[in-house]
Amino acid sequence: MPKRIRQKLGRYHLKRKLRGKVLLSKVTSFSCYQQNHQEKTCTTARKFIRNNNIQPPCVITVLKISGSEEKFFLSNNGLFSYKYAIENHNLFSLEIADIAS
Repeated sequence: MPKRIRQKLGRYHLKRKLRGKVLLSKVTSFSCYQQNHQEKTCTTARKFIRNNNIQPPCVITVLKISGSEEKFFLSNNGLFSYKYAIENHNLFSLEIADIAS
């Protein structure tokens, strides 16, 4: 693949990710803490959602014991990785547009 085509694809990818971040910044966000190492971060997020009756769409940030964090996006279709939601924001744009307006 020629260098020029790679550069154009790279710019497109960055613009798409930026649009996704802007779109997801409009929804509410919550944070929770991981209690033990045996539990996965998505399990911690699911328990937090269930215990607090959180309604979609929203962003859940799970702070790990190690000090790092992992983000998830809760939509009407389920719980997704934040990175996946940013890269495929067009799948979630309709339900986020209802909240933003």
